Amino acid sequence: MNEAQRHILIAANPKSGAVSRESMLRDLREALATDGYLVEICTDLNEIERRAAGLHDECQLRVVIAAGGDGTAAVLANRIAADIPLLIFPLGTENLLAKHLELNNDIARARARICERKTIALDVGLANGKMFLVMASCGFDAAVVEEMHANRKGHINRWSYTRPILRTLRRYKFPLTKLIQRNQVTGADIEQTCAWTFIFNLPRYAANLKFCPQANPVDGMLDVCTFRSPGIVNGFNYLRRLWSGNHQSMADFSHSLATSISMERLASPLEPATATPPIPYQLDGDPGGFLPLEIRVLPSRLRLIA
Repeated sequence: MNEAQRHILIAANPKSGAVSRESMLRDLREALATDGYLVEICTDLNEIERRAAGLHDECQLRVVIAAGGDGTAAVLANRIAADIPLLIFPLGTENLLAKHLELNNDIARARARICERKTIALDVGLANGKMFLVMASCGFDAAVVEEMHANRKGHINRWSYTRPILRTLRRYKFPLTKLIQRNQVTGADIEQTCAWTFIFNLPRYAANLKFCPQANPVDGMLDVCTFRSPGIVNGFNYLRRLWSGNHQSMADFSHSLATSISMERLASPLEPATATPPIPYQLDGDPGGFLPLEIRVLPSRLRLIA
């Protein structure tokens, strides 16, 4: 071990997953301490950012551990320097990034990875100035995420989304959006109108739905998947085709590669934008904001221990 890099920060999200994992985090801290590391568990993001920057400047920081879900990892990527190694210790509901990298919350394996400190570089997306690691989406599912987080009081699991889905179904109007994509490799621009938009860095989505199994987080591109038609009836049909794995043959479905994407509400002369709610987007399962949206890829931006 490099004696100058003995500090480890465990960034813990106390609300991640279906149950509390405080005892597991204590076991992780004690195990790493027996390996000779100085370990801190912190739940305050501002404190994590401050400590990571200070220890990194002094060349004392070995790794920051993201102990939570995909949202926890994304928040940390946005707050720590690009050259600070990040280890995913999955404790969330879906843990899509960890599943892609075949990581789990086995403490012995985490200790071995930290000792070896072998890293890989993955692309990330940048959405209105905020990085996402797995995917972004706009439309109905983003509205569900917004509803879920607005009323969240503690730990959640997949069933926790049932009521937010039902509430969103009652009020969501399925507005259309204008999507413009640029592919700097081919020089092509694509403009289209769609009702459902999903932008992938990794080939993963909640509930093991495979929108885009060809997505590759090291190709310097983002995979854009859209469905054209609005409405819940079309939505259930799209979901049925996703479950069966043959959605990519649908005339309503589009897939393309892009290095930058812009999205905005499609203007309608019959319905002023001020008369309807803003269209939300989500990033890695957390609310991101509302359209308009500008996204671009940051190749090899994320340094992960894997």
